[in-house]
Amino acid sequence: MRAGGVAALCGAVAALLWPTVAEAIPAFARIYDKPCHACHTVYPQLNAAGEALRARGLHGLRPAIKPIELGPYFAVPGTLPMAVSFAVGEDIAYSPRNDTTTTHFNFEFLGLLAGGELGPYLSFMADYAPVVTNPLTGDIMYPSRPGIAFAQAHGQAWGWLGNLYGGLFEMPLGQSPRVHRLSVRPYLIYGITAFGLLGRRPPGDDRRIDTLIMGSAQIGGEMEVLHEENGLHGVVGLVTGTNNRLDTNESADVFLRIGQEVSSHRLGLFLYYGPDNLGTASEQVLRIGPDLTLRSRRARLAAQFLAGWDSNPTGEGTTLWYYGGFLQTDYRLTPALITLLRFDYVGMPTFDDRVAGGTARVRRQIWEVTAGAQYLIVENLKLVAEVTYAENHEAVSDVTTTGLTATLRVATAFWPLTPPLVTEWMERAPRP
Repeated sequence: MRAGGVAALCGAVAALLWPTVAEAIPAFARIYDKPCHACHTVYPQLNAAGEALRARGLHGLRPAIKPIELGPYFAVPGTLPMAVSFAVGEDIAYSPRNDTTTTHFNFEFLGLLAGGELGPYLSFMADYAPVVTNPLTGDIMYPSRPGIAFAQAHGQAWGWLGNLYGGLFEMPLGQSPRVHRLSVRPYLIYGITAFGLLGRRPPGDDRRIDTLIMGSAQIGGEMEVLHEENGLHGVVGLVTGTNNRLDTNESADVFLRIGQEVSSHRLGLFLYYGPDNLGTASEQVLRIGPDLTLRSRRARLAAQFLAGWDSNPTGEGTTLWYYGGFLQTDYRLTPALITLLRFDYVGMPTFDDRVAGGTARVRRQIWEVTAGAQYLIVENLKLVAEVTYAENHEAVSDVTTTGLTATLRVATAFWPLTPPLVTEWMERAPRP
């Protein structure tokens, strides 16, 4: 680890640990004059109240700052509906196979989040990270596309809550793949693809440089309903399946999720079908699996299983099935300290397309164990530590690679006009 990186990180942590009050609150907390923990366990993870606000189309709380009325059914927030978020830290990766250690001091990301009500029936949400660092290489990237950007309409009738979404949004998987994910480490099953398992690029006409990633936001439309009394939940939608890029497919993909919510617990089944994954009308995809979330006052247990089917991943007419999921538990030791432990797994039967004229013969198993803790210095400012051990086993050639990664980060989210520590520093500064 470079001395400069360590010194910078220690300096940041020392400054952030200086006693402060929680005044630098993000957009929603400022609009409604609520603390961040009113809707979050530890941001960005939602608690039951946060999930309820989301189910009501970001409605249901009385704004403390009066909206600006622009029409009978349209208004804009009375304050700047935006928050700034960023994280900095040191990422370390160790490869036992090569006995090498690499470290990168990263300004991990700089993000902008905007959202709020647009009158009694409409709302919007968007986030954009103009600066992102690759934790594996330390390279700085400047994405040109937003992470999410959607408008939604909300209504209530006959005991049902209904939402219509349009734009770029996360699919309704068992857990939020990115926006509300607590852990730094992404969920393995949401990011894996058939081509990643096979270790090759997708075949096709070169219009696509990637393939469907379940954890990526997708462009399309979605309808969601929830019965308030019995907890019956349903979602159906159409998306392009092109990972927040413009559509290069010749048809839309369809997904649905049906579920049951009881108190703060929920159970669901997700299904996704795409008839034209690669833009060549030769690759169909299916994703299906159940999910479970259980909550108590201190603990949260989340489980997801997904099976994936690709009809023609190598262009030789041979189908591939794979399967996997995760089990994660979070436990709040104190109001300011939460721990997490997660096991991820992805496996597949032997894939062999040589009879059809191909060259692939692969059987892969990947598993990871992630452990970590997050400490709230103040409600929207936290210190994050995580360690992940991973094994990637190619069973046909009997080759196993292992890796150990760790991260230490400081992360924050705040209303842009009151960044952390500035207000406190100005109050302590001597007056002339």
